[in-house]
Amino acid sequence: MRTDDKRGPLGDARPDSGSTRDITPSLPPEKPEDRENVGIVTPEDYPLEDRKKANVANQD
Repeated sequence: MRTDDKRGPLGDARPDSGSTRDITPSLPPEKPEDRENVGIVTPEDYPLEDRKKANVANQD
C-alpha cells in the first residue's frame, strides 16, 4: 500500500491520513429538564372502544 493513500486496505479512513478537513463540533447535549415538551398522550386521545379492550386485557 502506498503511504499517500488516505484510506486503509478495506476502505476505512486512517487516523494518520493527514486530513485537513475542517470539523465543526456538534452542539452540547441538552439536559432532559431543559428540553421542550413535544407532546403528551392521554387516554382520551384514543377511541373509547380501544380503551375498553385495553382495560379488559389488563384485568388478567
